Amino acid sequence: MVQVKDLHVAFSDHGHLEEAVHGISFTIDDGEIVGIVGESGSGKTQTALAMAGLSPRHAQLTGEISIDGKNLVGMSRDDLRSMQGNEITMVFQEPMTSLNPTMRIGRQVEEALAIHTNLSKDERREKALQAMRDVELPDVDRAYRKYPHEMSGGQRQRVMIASAIIGHPKLLIADEPTTALDVTIQAEILKLLQKLNVEKGMSILFISHDLRVIRKLCSRVIVMNQGLIVEEGPVEEVFNHPKDDYTKKLIASIPTRKRVSE
Repeated sequence: MVQVKDLHVAFSDHGHLEEAVHGISFTIDDGEIVGIVGESGSGKTQTALAMAGLSPRHAQLTGEISIDGKNLVGMSRDDLRSMQGNEITMVFQEPMTSLNPTMRIGRQVEEALAIHTNLSKDERREKALQAMRDVELPDVDRAYRKYPHEMSGGQRQRVMIASAIIGHPKLLIADEPTTALDVTIQAEILKLLQKLNVEKGMSILFISHDLRVIRKLCSRVIVMNQGLIVEEGPVEEVFNHPKDDYTKKLIASIPTRKRVSE
């Protein structure tokens, strides 16, 4: 369904182009959960932003990002906007920076419907409530009327996921969506993403620096380092038989119970 081919992402710095992503290529199949892992500065977030059509205006993209044959690279802003929410959507690391503190939760969840559909106010409300039920928010009628500061971090992240899935996108990009959460809530969000993947048939690209999370959630993993893909394959194959030295170093850095007890 998704094909990234020879993608370059560069930024102009005083007339000099500085590349953050150096010609990477990969695919995501229908209903597949693929992970991208790498340290800070590896290029994984710039890759995600490019795929979501959210790169900064001064970014220069070349190559191809195709979703069902539609190439996002070079697409007009209006055409990109029509793709966002319907074909592709994104959830970020810290929901408090993405949610509007002055707007009630319900209005924010249904915002994509107001932009992309001609549904009535009542129809949008019902779809928002259903999306909130889908992400297992408790007491959705009450949650609909709340402001972001009245919810916990885990609940806010569920709200962001509800906003992302309300338009039934084909691809959900999740950029470090569990990093700011404690371990218990993190596990709940991962289970929720797995459930949505199965029930909605939605492909997921999961971005993380945490290999343990990638191993729990994804069927295939892409390892990035300094803007390049250095290794790719089924999760268990990469974890058990890493080929690249950088991948070996990442896996060796995963804390174990023995190391923690020592």
